[in-house]
Amino acid sequence: MRVNQRAIALSVLACAGATIAQPTIDGIYDPGIESGFYSDVIWVQNNATGFGDNSAGLFEGGDFGNPEVVDTGVEIKIPLASLGLSGNETIRLAGWVNSGDRTFKSNQIIGDLPIDTGNLGGAQDFNDAPFDMTTQHIEIDLSSVPSTGATVDGSLGADSWSQEFLQGNYTGFGDETDGTEDGSGPNGGGSEIDGIYVTKDATNLYIFVAGNLENNGNGLDLYIDTGAGGDSTLGSGSGDGGFIISGQNGLDFDSGFDADYVFSVDAWNDDMDDGTTPNVPRAFFGPIDMDIDDLGSLAGYGAANAGSLSGGVMMAIDNSNTQGVIGTQSESTPVSPDANWAYGSELDNCRVYIDESNAKLYVFIGGNIQNNYNKFNMFFDVAPGGQNVLLDTNVDISFNGLNGMSNITFDSDFEPDYWINVNNGVDGGSGDLNNFADCATLRTNGANIDPDFGVITDYGAFFGGEVGATPIMDFSGPRVDIQDGALGSLFTNYAPRITALDPFDPIPGLVQISIDNSNVAGVTDTTADSAAAAAVNTGIELCIDLDELGWDGSQDLKMGGWIANDGFWFISNQVLGGIPDNSENIGNRDSDEDGTNDLDFNMIAGNQYINLTNPDVGNPCPPDFTGEGDLNFLDVSAFLAAFASMDPAADFTGEGSFNFLDVSAFLSAFAAGCP
Repeated sequence: MRVNQRAIALSVLACAGATIAQPTIDGIYDPGIESGFYSDVIWVQNNATGFGDNSAGLFEGGDFGNPEVVDTGVEIKIPLASLGLSGNETIRLAGWVNSGDRTFKSNQIIGDLPIDTGNLGGAQDFNDAPFDMTTQHIEIDLSSVPSTGATVDGSLGADSWSQEFLQGNYTGFGDETDGTEDGSGPNGGGSEIDGIYVTKDATNLYIFVAGNLENNGNGLDLYIDTGAGGDSTLGSGSGDGGFIISGQNGLDFDSGFDADYVFSVDAWNDDMDDGTTPNVPRAFFGPIDMDIDDLGSLAGYGAANAGSLSGGVMMAIDNSNTQGVIGTQSESTPVSPDANWAYGSELDNCRVYIDESNAKLYVFIGGNIQNNYNKFNMFFDVAPGGQNVLLDTNVDISFNGLNGMSNITFDSDFEPDYWINVNNGVDGGSGDLNNFADCATLRTNGANIDPDFGVITDYGAFFGGEVGATPIMDFSGPRVDIQDGALGSLFTNYAPRITALDPFDPIPGLVQISIDNSNVAGVTDTTADSAAAAAVNTGIELCIDLDELGWDGSQDLKMGGWIANDGFWFISNQVLGGIPDNSENIGNRDSDEDGTNDLDFNMIAGNQYINLTNPDVGNPCPPDFTGEGDLNFLDVSAFLAAFASMDPAADFTGEGSFNFLDVSAFLSAFAAGCP
């Protein structure tokens, strides 16, 4: 195939809306501007969504776990005299979980971090934004806490405690799931501060830190302000535990907090020669401006290993907590409607604009894609050949998700030549909301293999990133792998078909995709109102170069697709072309989760694709019962007659019966007018 660079350049400009007026790729159908380009609605959804409804006002957030139920963790007893206290003073406590060398602070701190704050890292000034609106320490009136003392065993037990703090943030240092006392189970451990509890007796202060401290060397650093002098800024420490202070050198506490003492706990291997002794708890304690002493270590974890350290200190650690705060962000999310966020997935309608003069296909699909990495798969049949049955020899893309759908059989007259997947979600590491898209060429015999060298020459294409930085997924590079004879897979950030023809001179912008998740109308999770679905004007919008698609210039352009779960293997009832009314999710037709490999769309009534060139639109305006192209009293009369005779056409709610809800739905559609 000879690539016409000039024609492609013009078509890219057309996609971008430059030089000549074209639809703007922004996920919005603007009838005042774009009705001159896009067709009327050529397909309308007939099924309530089985993948969640994005209703106005929805909000998910703040569900960071149940720290209040945690009753195991780190328990310490410190003589009051060692802190210069009598037991009736007011003290302040700050602290956090830290890395082993104390240079990287977690988001598990004692204080009020904003919800979903990530790990803090190095030294901060807690008087500056974003900390200046909250307090990163707690104040404890020792005269009001219980005076019954406690059994030091790593558990709250039946002792009397004063709850002084509960965590309000997820843990960025791992979530313990094994329930073992030392936290060393096969699924790994984690560190979290779920709560702070305090009690005392005549001579000792007891501090209980509910949660976990992973036995990988992570440190729990507690700073105590007893009210007499102290440092508001951490400097360089001294003594065996000097590294604890030095690791956060330059940290400024809240105004009014002046640290006098530090108590720190971590785990270390006490037999470094043979490496066979597991990491065991140890503790450090001392005045912040003097030597920080090593108090020694315990024999292990749990109540059986609780014991005394130097200086009259006792300690116990029980890491068996598996509850408390969660290990991922709590999904503190926008109130819908929001252009970037959706709480459900649905496909409501479709419009098309085929710009042959600029070799571009524009498709607008009203609806939503939930921000949980649900996959919107789109397949295009644009030339003879293609894959009526998806092969498992396509390129590796979407973590091989495309090949994971192999053996899906399309309608007998649909053989796709091209595939696009669109999805979005929250990055578990950064917390950023990302949009992603993948593309692949679907050749009749699978991915192209060089006949001389036996290596793949087709590309798996992907593009995307943080929504704010990537409002349009335009496949503009920069990545393009060059086959050197040793690469088993090729990946690119450019469009795959034409890049494979000349990977040394890739062309940006041949595929452009945008998402707008503002829709809170359309179908719901219980009803499919055709008029409401047809009226949705936000969703997924695409501009695709026709040469990149592989169009032969004469065949009708056809498009199929569906929304599936994040692993591709569970298909919703949101299918382009439609499936029978009142259908539940197609789901997974296998007995396990290895894909929908025996799905055959020939076994489902109707066409599960849309002919974009010559669409079968049926009645694009459902309340137009007379079909004469406008709405008037004759349509009302025709509807009432159909309703009286229980004509299925009058079942406007699609629930299979005839009642006042159908009349109400008809009148609403009539009032809304034709799309």
